[in-house]
Amino acid sequence: MLRRLSLRLRLSLLLGVVLALGLALGVGLLVLHAGARVRAEADGATRLARELVEATLTRLDAAPDPEAEIGRLLADARRLRHVRVTLAGEETHAREDVDRAPQWFTRLVLPNAAVTRIETGRGAAIMIASNPADEIAEIWQEIVWLAIGGAGIAVAAFALVSLAVSRTLRPVATLAEGLQRLERGEHSMRVPADGSPEFVIIAERINALAATLQRLDDENRRLVRRMIHVQDEERKDIARDLHDEIGPFLFTVRAGVGALARRATAPGADPIRLAEDCARIDAQIAALQQVNRRILGRLRPAALEEMGLADALEALAQGWRDANPKVAIALSLDGASGDIEEATALTAYRIVQEALANALKHSGANRVEVAVMRSTGALHIVVRDNGAGLQTTRSASSSGLGLRGMSERVGALGGALTLANDAMGGARLTASLPMREGGTAQHDPL
Repeated sequence: MLRRLSLRLRLSLLLGVVLALGLALGVGLLVLHAGARVRAEADGATRLARELVEATLTRLDAAPDPEAEIGRLLADARRLRHVRVTLAGEETHAREDVDRAPQWFTRLVLPNAAVTRIETGRGAAIMIASNPADEIAEIWQEIVWLAIGGAGIAVAAFALVSLAVSRTLRPVATLAEGLQRLERGEHSMRVPADGSPEFVIIAERINALAATLQRLDDENRRLVRRMIHVQDEERKDIARDLHDEIGPFLFTVRAGVGALARRATAPGADPIRLAEDCARIDAQIAALQQVNRRILGRLRPAALEEMGLADALEALAQGWRDANPKVAIALSLDGASGDIEEATALTAYRIVQEALANALKHSGANRVEVAVMRSTGALHIVVRDNGAGLQTTRSASSSGLGLRGMSERVGALGGALTLANDAMGGARLTASLPMREGGTAQHDPL
């Protein structure tokens, strides 16, 4: 139940309880010492009265009027506080101040009043009884005024501390509102950094979190625009390949089929010419299939699913060797064997694919080395060439769209990709991909 209350109310309740306990403790200590105080006063008064009576009784034999001497004794004893001196058998009346304290308090402070009987030797006895009613009344008044004053001070302290707590905790509502706005996605908001140093630190942390989220939002928007741009560029490349490469092949095949049909139906058709036409058509279809496989490989490498990463990279390198016979491509694929997660394997394939394309198209290199190594929990890829290299060392994210897309893809997997000039000349691309051994069921998230 207490947890449902606000912090301000809980602190106020705690303060009220502490003040009430402090007041009760003060009153309790005063009541606890009141008994000893009353008994000390009563014992002192009783002892003084007894000494007075005993001193008077020693003079009775020599006194001309013993009865008058006893009367004077009783009159003098009535002026004593906290004690009552009477003759045995006489009725006594309490002083007016006896009832100023509650009976329960009187019984609590002095449960039993002491009574002393002194024989006069003349057939009478003097009774000495403690009667600290006035002392008890004074103590009761002190307790009452202490309770009233303490309660007033406690109320004033409670009000002042409650006000201070309210002012101190006022930034909590602002911080809570700021967190709610962050939850709603208002990452441009900022909360005022005021109040106590603790709340200032919290406000600064919230503002830093909001700034980070806003920066991530901006980066996500840029990433989405970049991905759309990359997709558009890839579509343009595919459309250009379809138009520039497949289109002419299809036209040539269609023209060859038409010529073949005319010759086959012409009178006296030459079988040798017909076989030559069929061979040309078959060559065109084979070239068309090769272009088709290359385009499909750019979209989704079928060899990766069928043969694994190592064989897929071998096939990729062989394709580039066939297209660029003057460039030597050396492979070291010890880490590419075995089970590798699909997302990791596909990303590694794309990295090598993009690195080979850049090296063979833009660097002027005549040798490219590709190495795939594996360490505990990571797959490492290194692609080196002996070309012109880079003008300045730069990260892959600041390079062209292809490598920039690869860098973002590697970052999505929790890895890192860099592009730099190699110490031996040319450029060097390195990538590190976290991996989990034996997992092939995970699908490519990108």
